[in-house]
Amino acid sequence: MPRLARALRGAALALPLLFAVGCTPKIGNKCTVSTDCSQLGDRLCDTTQPDGYCTVFNCEPDTCPTDGDGVCVAFFPQLDPTCGAVASSQWPRFERTFCVRGCEDDSDCRSGYVCVAPSDRNAQIVDNAPVKTKACIPAADLPPPQSSAAPAMCDPGRPSIPLTPYTPDAGAGGSGGAGGVGGAGGSGGAGGVGGASK
Repeated sequence: MPRLARALRGAALALPLLFAVGCTPKIGNKCTVSTDCSQLGDRLCDTTQPDGYCTVFNCEPDTCPTDGDGVCVAFFPQLDPTCGAVASSQWPRFERTFCVRGCEDDSDCRSGYVCVAPSDRNAQIVDNAPVKTKACIPAADLPPPQSSAAPAMCDPGRPSIPLTPYTPDAGAGGSGGAGGVGGAGGSGGAGGVGGASK
């Protein structure tokens, strides 16, 4: 009988551990604080997203957790957001990468999120072998439509509007100065106390 009691006690202690392992939060899950996403600190809660979003900030290609079909997405990946993509080895200064939940359609995403191609949201998947080609992104995060043509200032080959050179206005002339105590005034100026005007 004591052996059975010990076995039951061991099972009772192991049961919460099994539930904890089985319910590990996934990329894209709802959260309030980062510990909702991971007790180890390897995932954070992005509270700027609706109802929070479990993610990894500054991910690198092929490093997102595979549970929840995580994909590494770079937002604002252009070198210059106005001119668009530029063939350059420079890292775009506005680019930020996040692990995002991969998906195939809207049913893979939780309420308030839609399954879209990152390119529709000024983003791109940077994984070399992405598990999914779409990601769960907030439904309300729709960018304004953009023109496909870059502004003329982005293309040095296009003629630009000539700039009018700056010409300063002529300043007003100075007036004659007053003489100091016992001194003579300048040309056109009043004499000082005890002094004469010129």
